[in-house]
Amino acid sequence: MDLVLKSFELAAENGTDITPLIYDKYFETSPESVGLMSHIDDLVRGKMMEEVFRLLMVEDYQPEAEYLNFEVKNHELAYNVEPNMYIKLLDAVRLAVKDAIASDWSIEYDEAWRGRIGDLTNEILNRSNKA
Repeated sequence: MDLVLKSFELAAENGTDITPLIYDKYFETSPESVGLMSHIDDLVRGKMMEEVFRLLMVEDYQPEAEYLNFEVKNHELAYNVEPNMYIKLLDAVRLAVKDAIASDWSIEYDEAWRGRIGDLTNEILNRSNKA
């Protein structure tokens, strides 16, 4: 069973939109991102988060290679995104899901999330000119 996916399902069953919580947690740890995202409205933030969720639900990033190549390069060149910003955003997602499922969270979920974030971060860093 994919525990990252299962934790997303549990968070969805809770009925709370975790997107605002994710951005709150992200901006706390990455204040430099506030300015970069100040021009982005809630609709675009929501679409961005949909892609982040989708990528976190993927176990094999090989089919995502072209998409990741484009997005990482685009974010570096157009928005001056630093690699550590991805790590902080992905961890904010983990923390928001953890908060959303509260007592259902376990060490197994935490380990699965840390592994998936590590895998996705490696994929991103391998494509970054700034890493």
